[in-house]
Amino acid sequence: MGRWNDFVQQVVRMGEKCVYCGRELPEGEAVCEECARGEEELRNAEGFAGGILYAYRYGGAVRMLIHRLKYDDSPHCALFIAQRMAEFLGGYEVNADAVTFVPIHGKRRKARGYDQSELLAYHLGMLLDIPCEAMLVRCRETKPQYKLGAQQRRRNVRGAFICAKDARPEGKNVLLIDDVFTTGATAGECMKVLADAGANVMVFTYAKEFPRQEQ
Repeated sequence: MGRWNDFVQQVVRMGEKCVYCGRELPEGEAVCEECARGEEELRNAEGFAGGILYAYRYGGAVRMLIHRLKYDDSPHCALFIAQRMAEFLGGYEVNADAVTFVPIHGKRRKARGYDQSELLAYHLGMLLDIPCEAMLVRCRETKPQYKLGAQQRRRNVRGAFICAKDARPEGKNVLLIDDVFTTGATAGECMKVLADAGANVMVFTYAKEFPRQEQ
């Protein structure tokens, strides 16, 4: 992990703007002071929540960065996010044989140009020295989850994922990666598919969204 981590540290500091808000920065910096404070306030200090692990609460600078990654043609943000996730995971014992991800549908990937969760999983696998394997396929298009309620979300993704043709999850401890955990409908469906194929699955996301009263 050492050499790759050193490389990541160099890459994320090559820009002249804050990776979160785009504010101009002195050479060698990656995050402005204001966003650094906001990031620290959102860092998960409570460990697992509902059986899943997440690095940050969803909000503020974290929400801004996820939107940049997904909707602003900024795939380079995935490297910074993966590094933050790897740093957070350093405080936990993780016994994983493979890293995989919650895939987007092929049409959405074509329109966006990349799958953000795949990028996160790939970079995180490199940082942790764990192979990244594409174990899941989104076999049908689904409505955007953010527009739906909890029950609608579960119906929306039911049966939307299958194991990839060449996937070999049986007997493996799998780290399932996604950008945001909201109600758990999507991650839960993916966990079910992998578990039915014989894998032991742990979900790890960059962020977790909480109801407003829990913020």
